[in-house]
Amino acid sequence: MIHPTAVISGNVQIDPTAEIGPWCVIEGDITIGPRTRLMNGVSLQGRVTVGADNVFGAHAVIGGMPQDQVFKPEDDTEVVIGDRNHIYEFVTIHRGTRRRDGRTVLGDDNFVMAYVHLAHDVVLGHHTRITSYTGIAGLCTIGDHAVIAGMVGMQQYIRVGAYAFISGMSAVTQDVLPYSIAYGTEGPIHLRGANLIGLKRHGFSRDDMDTARQVLARLQGTERPFAEVLSGIEADFDPNHAIVRHVLEFARTPSPHGVLR
Repeated sequence: MIHPTAVISGNVQIDPTAEIGPWCVIEGDITIGPRTRLMNGVSLQGRVTVGADNVFGAHAVIGGMPQDQVFKPEDDTEVVIGDRNHIYEFVTIHRGTRRRDGRTVLGDDNFVMAYVHLAHDVVLGHHTRITSYTGIAGLCTIGDHAVIAGMVGMQQYIRVGAYAFISGMSAVTQDVLPYSIAYGTEGPIHLRGANLIGLKRHGFSRDDMDTARQVLARLQGTERPFAEVLSGIEADFDPNHAIVRHVLEFARTPSPHGVLR
């Protein structure tokens, strides 16, 4: 169903089961999948591909031009959104730039609350939760099942590992390890051990949670050389254990900002 007040122009393909609410503006090379719903005043611009069963709250703006001086209006960049995402009121998601591969991407089953900003070239995995008033700068990558609390500010090129939790009002300036808690409301952000509550909620075993706790404790607050700490973890834990492997792979991936400890 398309409300008669909606404005639609360009190469727009809307599945017959999708719902377009009052005063929506859809202009550009846009594809909207089955059963996706746009509440009132939603704007889709540029090149945007949206999958099935998504919900966009009132006045969300998807596909706007990036706030990056490298971007040119003629650049053929896009936003790609998977299935079953909830994107709430006044969320802004900008399309990609040629700094990476030209795509801002959301996977499936993400929960993006009101007034969140996802800048150009951001990649969200699956099942993430991004709380209201959070601003994620360009070229950041958020792993599956990560939770970002309210009013977090994140600078460019940050990586957040799977199952990580970032506390509210944190200023994120370094990569956040998988399975960890990043805490910064009392001063500079720092690693605060394993996200045990989150791991328990997602059905991790007691042994897995103990492994995550022990591995991340090796990294928390230490001033020892980073490579030495990682070598010690590899020697003292089973490197084929999924949690150990993911932490080591994440920590050893080159990063402009380094890993939070």
